[in-house]
Amino acid sequence: MPPLDYRHQDAWPNGFGQQQSPLDLREATAVDPSALTIETPWLVDQEVDDQVTIRMTGKGRTRIDETQWFFVQAHLHVPAEHQTANRHAAEWHFVHRSAIGALCVVAVLVPLGAGTPLMDSVLDHFVAGSSQPVALQFNSLLPAKGTVYRYLGSLTTPPLTEGVTWYVIDQAEITISTHQLHRFQRLFPDNNRKLQARNNRPILCGSFFQKSK
Repeated sequence: MPPLDYRHQDAWPNGFGQQQSPLDLREATAVDPSALTIETPWLVDQEVDDQVTIRMTGKGRTRIDETQWFFVQAHLHVPAEHQTANRHAAEWHFVHRSAIGALCVVAVLVPLGAGTPLMDSVLDHFVAGSSQPVALQFNSLLPAKGTVYRYLGSLTTPPLTEGVTWYVIDQAEITISTHQLHRFQRLFPDNNRKLQARNNRPILCGSFFQKSK
């Protein structure tokens, strides 16, 4: 199967309709603060070259307000896919699934700054064209506080499935270095989907904080 072509995104199959992601989040409506609790650690046990990014599969349990979600995988997009008033070099996606199969993506928008040791570990373990066993904990990639945007959208790669709950955190605590960015882009050139039409969807915005279990 050929790699996904980000230069010709209009040719991607999309039969789902009018709730696609990512979005420009700057017209959000302010709401009450939103809390996230990592109930059990996000533990990654495998790195996979999926020809689009480094996909890291694992397990963990997360509660957002009153809803419980199960962490299944993490991956990185460079540059960031969602847009806010701040500039971001990358965007982490932490994909979750509910007990009945619904999807939620906790996204962390990442500015340039100091490198994180975990990102070095991800890059050091990666082997092109294969899957590798790893033992990494991803909790450290979630900030203690920030601004969170919530809306209903889709996956940002085919099959572009809709009905995905997005929980996008704009923050300055988790950063990525220029060197780490260049290492990733030597493996995967720009892998960000272009902004999609909002189509009158509500976007909610509030203060984010991470609660301890």
